[in-house]
Amino acid sequence: MTPVLVDLSTLAWTLTGWRPFAWRLRKSAGAGGFLAPDHGPFPAHLPGSVQENLRRAGEIPDWHVGRNSLAIEWVEHRHWMFTANLPPLALAPGDRLRFHADVLDYSGWLLLDGHPVAEFRGPHQPTSIDVTAALATPGPHELALVFAAPPEEHGQLGYTSQARAFKPRYDYGWDWCVRVVPIGAAGHLAVERRATPAISLLGVTTALSTDLAHGCAIVRVATEPFPRSLCVEVRLTLALAGHTLATAIFPLLPSDSTASFSLDVVRPALWWPNGLGDPTLHEFTVEILRDGQLHERWHRRVGFKHVAWQPCEGDPADALPWLCVINGHPLFLQGVNWTPIRLCYLDTTPAESAHLVTLYRDLGCNLLRVWGGATLETESFYDACDHAGLLVWQEFPLSSSGMDSRPPDDPAFIDELAAIARHFIRARQHHASLLQWCGGNELHTEGTTPDGPRRRPLDLSHPALAALASLVADEDPTHRFLPTSPYGPRLHATAAEFGRGFHHEVHGPWGLGDFPTRADWETYWRNDDSLFRGEVGVAGASPLDLIQRHAGAEVPWPPTNALWQHSSGWWTQWNRFAPVLADLPLDTALARYVELTQREQAECLAMAARLTKSRFPRCGGFLIWMGHDCFPCLANTSIIDCEHRPKPVAQAIATVFRAES
Repeated sequence: MTPVLVDLSTLAWTLTGWRPFAWRLRKSAGAGGFLAPDHGPFPAHLPGSVQENLRRAGEIPDWHVGRNSLAIEWVEHRHWMFTANLPPLALAPGDRLRFHADVLDYSGWLLLDGHPVAEFRGPHQPTSIDVTAALATPGPHELALVFAAPPEEHGQLGYTSQARAFKPRYDYGWDWCVRVVPIGAAGHLAVERRATPAISLLGVTTALSTDLAHGCAIVRVATEPFPRSLCVEVRLTLALAGHTLATAIFPLLPSDSTASFSLDVVRPALWWPNGLGDPTLHEFTVEILRDGQLHERWHRRVGFKHVAWQPCEGDPADALPWLCVINGHPLFLQGVNWTPIRLCYLDTTPAESAHLVTLYRDLGCNLLRVWGGATLETESFYDACDHAGLLVWQEFPLSSSGMDSRPPDDPAFIDELAAIARHFIRARQHHASLLQWCGGNELHTEGTTPDGPRRRPLDLSHPALAALASLVADEDPTHRFLPTSPYGPRLHATAAEFGRGFHHEVHGPWGLGDFPTRADWETYWRNDDSLFRGEVGVAGASPLDLIQRHAGAEVPWPPTNALWQHSSGWWTQWNRFAPVLADLPLDTALARYVELTQREQAECLAMAARLTKSRFPRCGGFLIWMGHDCFPCLANTSIIDCEHRPKPVAQAIATVFRAES
C-alpha cells in the first residue's frame, strides 16, 4: 500500500456554496457582493455528500420527509467548495506526492493555496493527481475541492442511448426513489507519498483445480522503468489463521512494464457459499523489495472456490448454462437484487453494508445482484459478503430506460466504459464472493414476433457489450461475463409462450397487476419454464409507523394524493384495493392497506419462490426485486424497509430459502 502522508478524512473541512464560478474571483474582490459565498461557511465532513453536510448544518430539510426532496433540488445548481488546511509535511528529497480519492462525484477542480492544480471528472474511477510541485514549498497549505454543478443525466424514464455521463442514474429518479443528485466524495481520500520506482498492483485473483486439490493466487503488477543496477523483487505470501502456507520471491525486471506471478498451494481450505459450508478466507500479501528492503506492500483477503456453469435439465440448446456448481456441489442461487443503501450513496457507512449483508445471510440468501443503474459496490460491502458467504453478481454501470434501452456504441463512449470496467475488475476481482460480471441491467431492443411485440435482450453484437466481454476475458478469465440481465430470446416470460424454449434468464413479473386472481398467479408459476429468474417482485406497504413518521406535514391517504405519487406511484395497487378501503376513515384505511398489501406480498412472493425452487435443477435461481429501500417509500417491492427492518415478506422468503432444494 502506498504510504499515506495525510489522511484527508481526519481534517477539519469547511463547506461553502457559490454561484457557478464566483469562487474563482473570491480572492481578488472586496468583501460582500456576489463574490462571497451564497451559502456557508459550514463545518463539514469529507468524505461525504454536500447534501448531508447541508442537512447537518440546517441549511436544507431532511429529504426523507414528506416531499422535501423537491425543496433541495437547487443544490444541484451551485458550485460547492470543501476547504481544509494541510498539516506540515515532512518531505524528503525526491519524494513525489499524489492526491488520491476513490470517488469524486461528479466533476470539478483540485485547488492548492487557492490555485487550480487539476480537474477531475467521474465517480466510477479513482482520481490521482500529482501535487509534488504545488506542495514543494515549506509551510502551511490550503487544499480545496470545488465541485461543479452535476450533469443532467437520464433517470428511469429517459434514454439509455443518450446516457453518457457515467453518473449513477438512480439518483435522477427511479420507481423506488425520488430525485436527489449527490455531490461529494466517498472512500479513501489522502495525500500519498510515492516511492521510486512507482509500482502499482493491477489485480489479484485465485484459481482452483476442478478436483479441488490445487490452488493458486495470481498477482499482476505494473512498474515504471528503473535502472538495471537496482534489484527489485516481488514476494508473495499466503497464510491462513496466522500460519504461512506458501511463500516465494520473484525477480522484477527493468524491462517489465507489467508482470504476472502466481503462488501455488496444495489442498487449500475452500470458500463455501452460505448454506454449503464455511466461507474460509486466506491472507495474501504482496511485497515489493528494493535491494532487499521493503518498498511497497499490499494485503488482500482471498478465498478458493471452483465455479462451473452447467446446463439446466431440459434447457434449450441455444441457452447459456444457468446451473451453478460450486466446489462440485450444484447450488440453487437465491437472493435479492442489491441497490444502494442511501440516496446519497456517498454517505453510506461500512456498518450499514455489513448489517444488511448479515440480514440477507440470515434470511438464507446466497447471491446478491449489484444492479447496473448505480455504481461499483464498496470494498466494505465485498468484505462483508466474503465473510458471510454471499456470492456477488456485479454489473457494470449501464441500465435500461423508459424510452430506449440501448447504450451508445461510438468509440469514445466505449473507451470510457472500458476504462471504468477495467477499474471495476482490478479493484474487486480478488474477492472470494465475486461470482460473475454483467454488462448492465435490462439492455434490450423492441422487436416483433409472430406472437406480437416482444423485448429482446441485447447480445454481443452490440459493440459496447462486445468490448466488455473482451475486457473480462483479458483481465479476469476466471469469472463469467453475462452481456446483460435478463439474457436470452425474451426479457419477460409470458404464459402464452411457456414450453417453447424462449425463457432463459428473465425478469418480472413485479406484482399481480396482470393476474386477475391469486389462482392465476399460482398457475403461472406452476407452468413456468424459465431457466433463471433474475428479478421477481410483489409490492407491499412499508410499516405503518414508518409511513406516519416520514409523511411530515403531508396527509398519507388516499394513495392517489401527491405524497404517494412523489415516491410510490408505481406501487399503490389502488385499483385492486380501493373497493374494500375507499369508504373507511383515514387512519383505519391506511392501517388496513398496510395489513392487506404486506400479507399479499408475503404470500405471493413466497409462492413464486417456492414453486421456482421446486423446479431445481430445471431452473437455476430466483432473485427478488428488490432487497432494501434507500428511501421511505410508502409502498414498494422491497423486503426490507429504509430503516433496515424486515417486512413480513422477509420471514416468508426465509422459510423458502432455508429449505433444502
